[in-house]
This record gives sequence, C-alpha cells and structure tokens, in this order.
Amino acid sequence: MYIIILSYMADERYQQGDSLFTEADLVHLESVGQVLSRQTGHVFFREDEETDFALLIKKGFVKVAIGEPPRLKFARGPNEIVGEMAALRKKPRSASVIAWGEVEVLHISASAWLDFLYDTPRAMHALLYSTDERLDQATRRTVDYSELAAGQKLAKALVELADIGLGWRTSDGMTIRHLSQDDLASYIGLTSASIRKIVRPFKDEKIIEIGRETVTFRNLQALKAIARGDRPVSR
Repeated sequence: MYIIILSYMADERYQQGDSLFTEADLVHLESVGQVLSRQTGHVFFREDEETDFALLIKKGFVKVAIGEPPRLKFARGPNEIVGEMAALRKKPRSASVIAWGEVEVLHISASAWLDFLYDTPRAMHALLYSTDERLDQATRRTVDYSELAAGQKLAKALVELADIGLGWRTSDGMTIRHLSQDDLASYIGLTSASIRKIVRPFKDEKIIEIGRETVTFRNLQALKAIARGDRPVSR
C-alpha cells in the first residue's frame, strides 16, 4: 500500500482572508483567457445552458439569477469567479449570470481552467474554500432573512448591496443602479406585490427614493439602524 503525500511551502498555502488568486495566478489566467467587456443586461450564460467556461470578474458586478424571468439571488464583483463549477462538472448551469452595469471579465475555457487548478494546488484549495463559503453564505442568508420582519429584510439587503461596492456616490446621496423592485423582491424572498407596499414607508420617511431601476439612499444611517433592528421603519 502506498501513501502519497502532497506538500508545499506553508507560506504558499491559501489562508482565510487571502485573495482568491495570487498575482502570478492572475498573470497565468490572463495568458490563457480572453478579456470581454459587456454592457448592463448582457447574459453571459443562462440557467440550464450547457456551456463549459468560467468567468473571472475584473471590473464591475454581475447578477446571479434563477428562473424565468431571471430573479436576483446574489451579486458577484471584482476578483470573484463565476461558472467555475459547471466548467469542472460538465453539467448544465445552475443559474444565469447577467452583467450589472458595465462589466469586464476574463473568459477562461474549461480545459484551461482545469489545467490551471491541477497545476496550482493553492488555487485548488482557495476554490474549495470559496465554494464552501458561498454555501455557508446562502444558508446564513436564508436563516437570517427568514427571522426578520419585511421592512428589516429590505433595509438589510440594501445595506448589504451597498457594502459590497454597488453604491455610487452622487450629489443626492448614494445610488444603486440597474436594481428594480422585482430584483429586490427576489433577493429577499418576497413577492413583487408585497415589495411595493414595503418600500412605501421608506419613501415617506425620505430614507430611500425608488426610480426606474435605481434606488437612492437619502438617509443611510437610518437605513443601517433599521437593518440592525435598532429602530422601526416608521415611528
């Protein structure tokens, strides 16, 4: 019986909090991938589609959505990778990935992605860790949101989206673009009809303003207080 031990220097191992890829990893991936720039609404791939490439996000954000019409479930941003498991498992896509604003991605073929992972133990470790973290994130969000009142769910979701960098500073405050009320509803697990009732007191108190696929924060501190449960939506 033979036992094969794979080892590499401890300082080369992925540690919690490290970037998913090292500078050397990024240089290698860019040498085998193709940079694509796309505008908002572009569908990189659709749920149940049988395509086998991964996308490394370089600039901007994408929506990860399920169903038809697509319903927002997650947002992914710079230095995150999407579509990586379908490229490995050769199974239909589990979700659609759609450009959220202007996006620049690195398109990596399945064969190049697989070769890279076999050649780079640290990246394989980082991918395993990231996949498990995303699963935990989805589970925690389901549990957390299920225990909150509807207004607190909405506030928490908006703060969460702003914190990852989707908010744009404007003269009016902070604005998240290309975010519809239907997106908000699906993101927090509510119906489109109910979200329209929930946003009303936020608008009445001038905490947020809803436009056509835009949400502007008029009072971010109040929104954060509602998200934490420190104050009700209306007094």
